[in-house]
Amino acid sequence: MRISRHHFLAGAGMVGALVASRSVNAAGMETQASADIALAELIAGNRRFVSGAMQHPNASDERRAKLAAGQSPIAAVLSCSDSRVPPEIVFDQGLGDLFVVRVAGNIASPAEIGSLEYAVEHLHVPLIVVLGHDKCGAVAAALEAVESGGTAPGHVGVIVDAIKPAVLTARKQTGDLLANAIRNNVGLVDRQLRDSQPLLAPAAAASKLKIAAAVYSLTSGAVTYL
Repeated sequence: MRISRHHFLAGAGMVGALVASRSVNAAGMETQASADIALAELIAGNRRFVSGAMQHPNASDERRAKLAAGQSPIAAVLSCSDSRVPPEIVFDQGLGDLFVVRVAGNIASPAEIGSLEYAVEHLHVPLIVVLGHDKCGAVAAALEAVESGGTAPGHVGVIVDAIKPAVLTARKQTGDLLANAIRNNVGLVDRQLRDSQPLLAPAAAASKLKIAAAVYSLTSGAVTYL
């Protein structure tokens, strides 16, 4: 796909501003970007991904060596384990840029919340993105379980049970049932994190943490924020 000179220069200007916004401390590690800057970088990275103009940043030997001393990611992403939705690629980020927590259905069990708490409390991540995606198999399984009155096999049931409230709400809405359930599930997890004690809710209330909910399109590659 060809990119116009105007869009190329605009994208280059944004990238330059984002890079300039990151200061370097005495240890040589990048300091935390603000939540707004981090979100802008993810949006810009996803636009590059969609347009086919990926930069594949921070993948050098030098970057890998620097990160051996510690990490300073700009954001945390709670996403589905689906192999078609790798956050680092979707957002065109590199080594050390994202703290990624992946689980089927992008649910927030105590283990996932604990991982995000670590990112916020110890790595001072200013932004969490809850990333769902269309045609999600985990949400479809929850939908099937609700409609059939059955249960999912093995430990899959834990994931399905966490998603069922989103499905029940979707059944009362107009439009595509699965698509609504997917959006509802992302929204429920978003609110779950905002209300999570004792770390995430206070951080969000004190404006030390921003939480954003989004859905990824398997067809277009675009991330849409809810």
